[in-house]
Amino acid sequence: MTGGDYDQVTVDEGRLGRRDRLNSGANGAIWRLTGFQLASAPGPLVYKQYQGQAAVGVSLAGLASIVQARLRLTPRQLTVFDELTVWPLRVVVDRSGTPLGVLMRLIDSDFMENMRLPSGRRAMVPREVQHLIFDPAVARRNSVDVPADRDLAARFTVCERMALAMSLMHGANLVYGDLSSRNVLYRLRPKPSVLLVDCDAARVKGSAAVNKQQNSPDWDAPEGGQQTQASDRYKLALFVLRCLLPGRNASLNRDPASAAAVLKPEGRRLMRMALTGPPSDRPLAREWLSYLRQEIGLQPLPSRQSTGVVKPKDGGQRIPVQNTPGWLKGDDGVWVRT
Repeated sequence: MTGGDYDQVTVDEGRLGRRDRLNSGANGAIWRLTGFQLASAPGPLVYKQYQGQAAVGVSLAGLASIVQARLRLTPRQLTVFDELTVWPLRVVVDRSGTPLGVLMRLIDSDFMENMRLPSGRRAMVPREVQHLIFDPAVARRNSVDVPADRDLAARFTVCERMALAMSLMHGANLVYGDLSSRNVLYRLRPKPSVLLVDCDAARVKGSAAVNKQQNSPDWDAPEGGQQTQASDRYKLALFVLRCLLPGRNASLNRDPASAAAVLKPEGRRLMRMALTGPPSDRPLAREWLSYLRQEIGLQPLPSRQSTGVVKPKDGGQRIPVQNTPGWLKGDDGVWVRT
């Protein structure tokens, strides 16, 4: 890349203006920007400033490639992608061009919860998917919003949104990496959905990760080694399994047979292939997406070999189906990789 190319994906730290510290840790600090805006990404922004080991040897080219992966999406794809991820919008650099961190959107209040912490005090914190996986009774005692015990529809919708996020990411040639109960947030209102965070640790397929891609305990794929789209697909299956079967030991569950209690035969087949088959045979995210869409009453995705049209359930305009590679707009307006 040339200096001119970097101009499209970087911003000088001196331009950010006033900032308020939201959070900090060993690897960095999160600052809310009170005045700086991006015309192409309106709304409140935060600056994730790398510190300590996280700031050592950070590659400008690597961070720029993550930012560019988002910018290459079509407007409709971008809208959905931004609804489901807190993706790096720009690389923050100093005057010499050294990367200092990234700009991201502020997490929407729908994904925050005023909950009681283990210390006993209350605080507004991100609503992590771990609360959706653990015993719902414990979540309710801590004032965490979780579905009613018989409300599988909300849980299926959360899983469908997760599969859509992963399908979009893989279609954009990305590897998410550390998919776990701490790196995905959820909401139930106004409509169940997810929000993937720590996305600056993602990588473009075929490239090294800018920030080390961790394996959260109990979410690692059995083959080990570098994380790949295949390990993403393994973790997606774990996500579905654990979200649909919450409980005291749900965060350890890797047993595809247990899914028989909540999944139909096609879902059980996908789960079995994902968790017991070789990495190359794990179902694609779009296969999970197609199955989960049917579970929540949406039109299933056409197969890759499909031709002709898909007729919306409401009798509306037919949607042409192409049998060529690319992106397909479904009857609900959502674009997915074909």
